[in-house]
Amino acid sequence: MLSLNGKCSYESYCPKAGTDELLSQIAAPWAPKGSLQVTTDASGKVTGTLKFAPRVELSVTGCMTNGGGKTPDGIDLTGEGMSAVYRIRGYFVAGAVGPIVVGTVVSVMNDLAKQPIGTSGPFVLFPAVE
Repeated sequence: MLSLNGKCSYESYCPKAGTDELLSQIAAPWAPKGSLQVTTDASGKVTGTLKFAPRVELSVTGCMTNGGGKTPDGIDLTGEGMSAVYRIRGYFVAGAVGPIVVGTVVSVMNDLAKQPIGTSGPFVLFPAVE
């Protein structure tokens, strides 16, 4: 099973609000680009911190998921902080240099960007460039 350790860059997107049907289907950045610092233990438990700015931090917990057959290894995480809660689920991109994870983030409670509960959108994690 793959693991997620060290520092990764995080980007997420959500539907852009608009009155035009086509416009409402366009994704916009959900949050500023972030930095995820995580460790994965031998059992697959993931813990860490997702920072968006000096004062915006989410505690991240969860686990690695085993792929099977045609399903790749992945992550099933929860991000919590500042009264907000998010579900972060994704999969490792096969053959990528360094860990690259793509998936979906869902607002569970009190989205910091004031999106409604249940708003979801794509995210990507990739190796941080120092």
